[in-house]
Amino acid sequence: MAKKKSKPVEKIRLSGRNIYTDKKGRVIFYDMITKKGYLVDKKHENSALFFKNRFVVLLFAAILFGATFLTWLQAAVAWAVMMAIAEFAFRRGFLKKMEVVNDVDFERRVSALQYIVENKAKGKVVVLIILYLLLAVLVVLNAYVEKYSVGLCVLSGGIALVGIYFAILHIIALTKMK
Repeated sequence: MAKKKSKPVEKIRLSGRNIYTDKKGRVIFYDMITKKGYLVDKKHENSALFFKNRFVVLLFAAILFGATFLTWLQAAVAWAVMMAIAEFAFRRGFLKKMEVVNDVDFERRVSALQYIVENKAKGKVVVLIILYLLLAVLVVLNAYVEKYSVGLCVLSGGIALVGIYFAILHIIALTKMK
């Protein structure tokens, strides 16, 4: 009798806050507002990645708007409008398409550190450390050279802190890799 081949499990690139796995190894996104877990399959992975990071992604967009043709106040208003649209799309569009999971196992959280150690190559982690540190330095340098307003300088500093945080996270992961 021939052995039945099992279907290989596809790796999903989601990790961090509000990302868990269930007993079947499926990826679950937990929404704190609705208090429900939502099954994230491979076809919804990119959307889930965007919506999980929507605050930071839209902060980058607001800074770009502010740096190019708006004042920092207009950039803040543009960010607030983009956040409202993204939140509406998240609640009324994305979550409605997802399958609800009632038995979220909160002990099986997929941490960003765990994900990096288990799924990324050492060379890629080293490159990401360098790129995150470059982002932190260049975003502050750009704000200084372009003589941004105080508000945009503060936002640029926030992005620099995010870059430093991710660089440190990847340095810790690199030290834990075999």
